[in-house]
Amino acid sequence: RKNRFGELRADRVLLSMSAHPEAWFDVPMIRVSDVELKKQLGITGSRASFSDFFDQGRYRLQDQVQEVYARPPGSRSRYDKDIVAVDERVNICLMVFNGTLLRIFPLPDHPEQKWITGTELLRYGRSIDSTLTTNPLEVYFNALRPAMSSGDYTDADDALARIFEFQYEHGSDLIPPSLHVDLEILYHNFNIFDRLYPWYMLLGFGLLILFLIELFRPSLQFNRAVRVFYVALWLAFLLHTLGLAVRWYISGHAPWSNGYESMIYIGWASILAGFSFYRKSPMTLPVTAILTGIVLFTAHLSWMDPQITNLVPVLRSYWLTIHVSTITASYGFFGLAAMMALLNLCIMIFRTRTNRLRVNLAVKELTLIIEMAMMAGLILLVMGNFLGGVWANESWGRYWGWDPKETWSLVTIIVYSFILHIRLIPGMRSLLSVNVLSMFAFGSVLMTYFGVNYYLSGLHSYAQGDPVPVPSGLYYAVAILLVISLLAAFNDRRSGGIKADQIELEE
Repeated sequence: RKNRFGELRADRVLLSMSAHPEAWFDVPMIRVSDVELKKQLGITGSRASFSDFFDQGRYRLQDQVQEVYARPPGSRSRYDKDIVAVDERVNICLMVFNGTLLRIFPLPDHPEQKWITGTELLRYGRSIDSTLTTNPLEVYFNALRPAMSSGDYTDADDALARIFEFQYEHGSDLIPPSLHVDLEILYHNFNIFDRLYPWYMLLGFGLLILFLIELFRPSLQFNRAVRVFYVALWLAFLLHTLGLAVRWYISGHAPWSNGYESMIYIGWASILAGFSFYRKSPMTLPVTAILTGIVLFTAHLSWMDPQITNLVPVLRSYWLTIHVSTITASYGFFGLAAMMALLNLCIMIFRTRTNRLRVNLAVKELTLIIEMAMMAGLILLVMGNFLGGVWANESWGRYWGWDPKETWSLVTIIVYSFILHIRLIPGMRSLLSVNVLSMFAFGSVLMTYFGVNYYLSGLHSYAQGDPVPVPSGLYYAVAILLVISLLAAFNDRRSGGIKADQIELEE
């Protein structure tokens, strides 16, 4: 999970492993997390060497790997998943050592625009280039080995130049433009989304603290500091937008085609929702900044894969840009409503007789923002579902099929439609009920997004990974939210409550 190993950059590690594989066999560099697996390999630290996995030429994990792959992904234990992960790392090392990882030679006139290794190139050598008798990559490494000792890279550079000539002669149409290559390298080196989430959370919490101090201590004003935070969040949002645009360009498709990409896009939609409602209520911006920070943090957890991949065939459609962007943008507005509701309930807990007027006005204002955010989210979600129906008819020949994703999307529409109409139901017109329901309603969004992808199987499970266990922290989070709701309800009842359709202004 790092870009360096010791003093070497990643590219130098790759070159060294390819040129001198025997020098790396005993270097502990393959991460092993499971304690039982460490005992089996006979290692004490967190990393094993390549040679630790072989006993007299036999792969020590071979039988276990076969047993794990024979089981369905949903029934694999944590130990099984560690076996799979470690086996993948060992195989990557093996591919580097034997030269099969670098598929850098174009195969001309192939219908799938195939790239092959140097060893495979020799099989087609005569048909591609009559003068080709050796593996060009092997020639390069043979020249590189003495050059690493002598410092004279003339022969190595010549061999590398011949590889470039071959690539451009037989695959110029397949080689990305230099701008594409430079942007992709810059994108990976800068790692914009991983760098942004601490700033979003820091700026969001800082701005929220200032607003809460002003709410409970009106004599204190922080106008200049608020403007600084506002400008900083604008810069973060612009960088976020630029990062999405660059990823779109280098991937060749809209950056919301898998789990990681949709998360960073939801974060972008969340902070956009905050700026949209900022003039109505400044409190929305810090809340959405915190939410965006949480979303980006989640996107960079170990079970999210940030690599840029090709699209599966069914997603190679302009509907990906329209349908998915509309649906996932609605999650940002629903997230804003849930976070604002949580903030509102916390404010209601600290309402007293002395600050009752100011708090009631703030609660009413934030509740109106919550309703507007839910309306915007619901409109986007309904539009996205109709657009998805059209796409489904083109792809699968039917508009609706009660797929788990479709079903839970409908559940979410019903849930938020109910909340937006409770103000018409006698006995449920209090602001407390709106805030509590909008906070817990976000659970249906989480189920639609995460639950369907990781726990249910269906036609929409493109972003699916191996099933992950339900985080234990989820139960604690639900318990904390229930406690906050009960405390807010208790204080609301003690102070007479606030009706959704009116606020009594008292001296």
